[in-house]
Amino acid sequence: MKKFIVCLDGSELSQRALERALDAARCVDAEILAITAVEALSFFDCKTEDCEKTFSHIMREPKKILADAEEIARERGMTIRTLAEPGRPAETVARIARQEEADEIYLGSRGKDDVEKLLLGSVSTRLVQIAPCTVIVVR
Repeated sequence: MKKFIVCLDGSELSQRALERALDAARCVDAEILAITAVEALSFFDCKTEDCEKTFSHIMREPKKILADAEEIARERGMTIRTLAEPGRPAETVARIARQEEADEIYLGSRGKDDVEKLLLGSVSTRLVQIAPCTVIVVR
């Protein structure tokens, strides 16, 4: 069975990437893992009650993004796995793609935060450079 990864950040283009991955998965009977990389969590390492509240707050949006993706898949009669993972998006997705032995990665050409793109470079460009498999950039 083929394995596809779709990168979600809540942007319209990441939703298009999900739709494209679902269509492709149906055609070739592939499994989909939807990932949201949460960069803020990579700096998170404490055990106090305040930290737990902060962690819960940070995870609110990624959990919603992944729950929405599960619902979209369910409406199409499909099931997907989901994962919110700490780290820089491109590097995190590439690492998981290697671990999962993914065949394809789907992501939007631009994410939610265009300012971050100007400062750090495009996640899609970086992922194309370092991914261990085919990367499909959706517009």
